[in-house]
Amino acid sequence: MAAALGFATTQPTASPTPTATTPLIGDARKRIRIGKWEELIIAPGGTIDAAEYRRVAANYNSPEIMEYRLGPTAADFAGGKPQAAAPTIWGPDMTTGQGLWSYGTQPLNNPGEREKCLPPSQQPRSDQEEAALGLQGAGWLVGGQHLFLPDNPNDPDYKYGISNTRGADGAVFNTGGLCMRMIASWNYDWWNRGNIATPAQPEVRALAATRADLPLVPVAIARGRANASQISFAAFRDGTIAPIVLGNSGPEFFNTSALRLPAGMVPTAMAVTPYNEFLVVAVWDTNTVTGKLAFIALRPRQMAVGSPSQTPNTRWYWGTPGAWTNRGMKLLGFVDLPFAAPTSLDVSNNLYLQNPRGYSDNDAPARGDLSLQSARDLWRGVNPVYPAGEVQWHQLASGGYAVVASRAEGKVSFVDMTPLYQFYRSLYLTTQASFNRTLDVSLTDGAKFPFSFAAEPDQRPVVTTTLNVAQPTSVSAGVMAKGYINTRSEEYFEYVRRSPSEPWSGTAPERYLARSRAFVATMDGTVRGFNVQGLVFPSSPVGKTVSAIPLFSFAAGRNPAFAYVNATATASDDLWLVSRGDHRVTFAWPTGDVQYSFTDSRMVDPVAGSVSYNQAGYGGNGAGRAVNTPFISIMDFNGKAILTYAVNPRPARPSGELYPFVAPSGPVDVLFGSRAPTPGKPFMMDQEEII
Repeated sequence: MAAALGFATTQPTASPTPTATTPLIGDARKRIRIGKWEELIIAPGGTIDAAEYRRVAANYNSPEIMEYRLGPTAADFAGGKPQAAAPTIWGPDMTTGQGLWSYGTQPLNNPGEREKCLPPSQQPRSDQEEAALGLQGAGWLVGGQHLFLPDNPNDPDYKYGISNTRGADGAVFNTGGLCMRMIASWNYDWWNRGNIATPAQPEVRALAATRADLPLVPVAIARGRANASQISFAAFRDGTIAPIVLGNSGPEFFNTSALRLPAGMVPTAMAVTPYNEFLVVAVWDTNTVTGKLAFIALRPRQMAVGSPSQTPNTRWYWGTPGAWTNRGMKLLGFVDLPFAAPTSLDVSNNLYLQNPRGYSDNDAPARGDLSLQSARDLWRGVNPVYPAGEVQWHQLASGGYAVVASRAEGKVSFVDMTPLYQFYRSLYLTTQASFNRTLDVSLTDGAKFPFSFAAEPDQRPVVTTTLNVAQPTSVSAGVMAKGYINTRSEEYFEYVRRSPSEPWSGTAPERYLARSRAFVATMDGTVRGFNVQGLVFPSSPVGKTVSAIPLFSFAAGRNPAFAYVNATATASDDLWLVSRGDHRVTFAWPTGDVQYSFTDSRMVDPVAGSVSYNQAGYGGNGAGRAVNTPFISIMDFNGKAILTYAVNPRPARPSGELYPFVAPSGPVDVLFGSRAPTPGKPFMMDQEEII
C-alpha cells in the first residue's frame, strides 16, 4: 500500500551530526556571479560589504534590488545560449482567455451551463439583473493580496504595489449549472464585490494617505497558513508592519493600526505562525550590520466560538490560536541571528486543527473562557499530538520553531520558539493569578502584557542550530492542518500505516510528518528535508542540541522558491516550488517524493506561486452537481502576468468530485486556466478562502 501511495521511493538515511561549523551541505563557498546576476552584498573575501549592505537595504523595494532579491533568471543560467522551447499546456478554455470552465448536469429545460459561465464584462450589475438572467445561486471564492512593481508609480490605483486579488471563483446556480473561473482578478465584478478584488489594497491606501513618507511598494506580505486567516500583514522598507484584510465583510473590532520597527531595521521576509498567534519578521539591522528576527504578538479572536455577542466580546487572547480578525500587534523584541542578511523565513508549531468556521466548541464559558479554571484545566490537558477533530479546538501550542536563511552568506538557522509558546501557556492555562497578568495590557509598555523580552527574558526564542548551506534560496516549515484534502501526513501515517487510535510512541517522527520536518531549497535546485522533531515536541526524546537532522533531498528547477500553501490547497503539507532558473514548477510530498513537474511556453519569468482551491457546488447532491480543483497562481515577473493552472492533487482517497484532468491527448496532471496581465511586475501572492 505504501508503494501505491508513492511514499516508498524516498527513505531517510543516516547522516553525520550537524554542527554550527560543519559545511554539512554542498559547497559553502560563495558563487558571486551567475550570468549577469551578482550577489551584491558579499565582498571578494566572502565577508559582508557594509556599504553595499546598507545600500541594498535602503532600496529593498526598488526595481534594481527586486531583480537582485529574486535571483538569476533562466537566461542568466543559460549564459547566452538558446533555451529549449517549452510545451504549451492545454486548458478547457483555450478561446476566451478567461478560464471559464462549465461542468456538471442539469435539467434539459434550463439554460445551457456555458451561457451562465460569464466573463466579468458580462456579469449582472444588480440583484434584479441577476434574477432576470437566471444567475441566482451561491459562490465560492479564494483570494488574498499580490505584490507588484507598478508600471506607473503615479497611477492612483496601482502606485501602492498591492492589490486585493481574487485567485479564482466558482458558482452553482439555483436552476442548475456549475461554473469555475480560473483567472486572477483585482477588479470589481458582480461575483467579486466588497473587499474581494480592489486594485489598491484599502488599508494600505488609507495608511499611505496619512503617511506621506510610507515607502511604497511593500517588500513582503504574510498570512497564517493553517487557519481561517482573513487578516494578513504587509511589511514596508522603513520597518512599518500594517495589518490588512480581505473578505466579504469587515472583521469585528479589527484594529488597523500599523506598527513600526526601530529606525534602521529593514524587513526582508515575514511569516505568521499557523494559527495567527505571532508574526515573525526577518530584519537587516543597518545600524549594526547584523541580522535579527523580530517577534510580534497578535491578538485574534478565539477559535471555534460564535459571534462576538455570544462570547460577550471577551475572547481576544494575545499569542493564542485565533481567526477572523486581529485587535492589536505588539513588538516583543528581537533575537540576534548568526548572520547579517536573512532573506527567507518560515515558522510552525505543533498544533493540528482546521478551519474553525461554523464550529462553536468553545462557546460555553466553562470550555472557552480562560478566566475560568475549568476552561484552563481543559485546555491544559489536551495533547497536541492527537489528530484534528471537532472537539480539539481547545489547544495552545506547546512547541514550535522558525527556520531562516541567508542566501548571500550560505547559512540556515533553526530557532526554537518553544520558550515563547510555553510562557503563554503558563500565563493562560495555570492559575488565576497568572491569568490576571494578561489583563494589564499596553501596546507600548514592555512591562505590561504582552510582556517584552526585556521584561520577561525566559520567553525569548533561541537559535539552536546553524548550518552552512550553499546559496539557500527559500525555506519552508512543515505545517499540518486539516483542510479540504486533509494532509499527506494524515492520509498516509494515520490511515495507512497505523490505526488512528494507536498511541504515539514518542520516538517516531514520521507519525507527525509535516510538523516534524523543515525544508531548504538551494540555488542549484536541490531541496532538502530535515527532521526537526526536537523543536516541535518539547517532550520528544530527540534533543534540541541537534535540532535539524538531514533526511533526504530531491531535485527541483534552479533558483527555486517555495510557493505559499495553506489548508485551502492541495494539502497543507504539500511542497510546491517555482523555479525562476528553469521556468519549472515542481510538486512533491513532504516525504521528498516528487509527484510531477511542469513548464509552459507562456511562462516568461516565473518567480513565485500561491496554491489554493476552487470549487462550485458545495458538495452537491450527486454526480455532476459539484466540482472542485486545486490550482496554482504563478507570479510571472518580467512577463507581467499572473498565470493560473489547475493541478492534480493526487489524493490518497477521494475528496469530492475532481474536475477531470484530461486533455485531447489523454490524462494529464496540469490544465492551463488563464493568463491575467498585470499593471506591473508581480512577485508575491498569498490566498485564503473568502469569508
